[in-house]
Amino acid sequence: MSASKDVPDLTNPAESWSTASTSYAERVGRMSRHAANHLIHISHDLHPFRVPGSYVLDNGAGTGPLTDAVTELFPGIRVLAADVAPGMLETLDAKQIHNVTTRVADASELNNVAALGTDASFTHAFSTFMVMFTLEPLNVVREMHRVLEPGGLIGLGIWGERLGPNTLWEEACQTLDPTYKLPSPFADPNAWRTEDEIAQAFTQLGFKEIHTEIYKVPFEFENTAAYLKFWYGAKNPVADRFKLSFKGDQEEAKKALEKVLKERYNDAKSIFVETVLAIGRK
Repeated sequence: MSASKDVPDLTNPAESWSTASTSYAERVGRMSRHAANHLIHISHDLHPFRVPGSYVLDNGAGTGPLTDAVTELFPGIRVLAADVAPGMLETLDAKQIHNVTTRVADASELNNVAALGTDASFTHAFSTFMVMFTLEPLNVVREMHRVLEPGGLIGLGIWGERLGPNTLWEEACQTLDPTYKLPSPFADPNAWRTEDEIAQAFTQLGFKEIHTEIYKVPFEFENTAAYLKFWYGAKNPVADRFKLSFKGDQEEAKKALEKVLKERYNDAKSIFVETVLAIGRK
């Protein structure tokens, strides 16, 4: 059986990520939370969170791993969580976290949304694992700079160059077709993937006291069967893009993936993802 559908369009995030919101929260959101916790801790060292006083923007909040991290560490802190995908925010709203407000918003055009349009509104502005999926990531960071108060902190998280599930799929497909190459997981094939790229963007926009680091996080599954259920049932637009990019037999690809998980990744218990985290002060 060969793939016959068109490769998913990653430039229409509102619909595609809303569809994936439940499975995202369960698996990818949990993975993101590890990185979000660390990002909050290193941010607090540079620009401490205060309750009351601090006002946090979670730009591209998804189902809320960053919002969860900051509100659990600093109960009662004010957070505005914005995302282009309503389905993602519905999952976050269902948690009913005190002092958290959500807004549907384009990450690079925050002036179009009430309560986000004012310059110097926030003490902290974060975006975790979203800017790589935009065509103009610099505009996203520029908007975050605009709405930060003087001296405010920006924190950014992106997927690094080695991304666990992507690598797994490529390894599996290459056992069947050694010439197979993974397509870019992002709408822009030149999306940021390194510390240098983020640092250059921060410097260009005038941020200071810039710190970047590689931070590895686990992608947690009970076993291979649980991973395969996620990979084939999550409706994740990136995973669907990869599956449809392999033009060979899909059933054989699934068997190859199962074998790789069991033999190289300890029955899906040893999957790690490289993230790049960065902070800076306005």
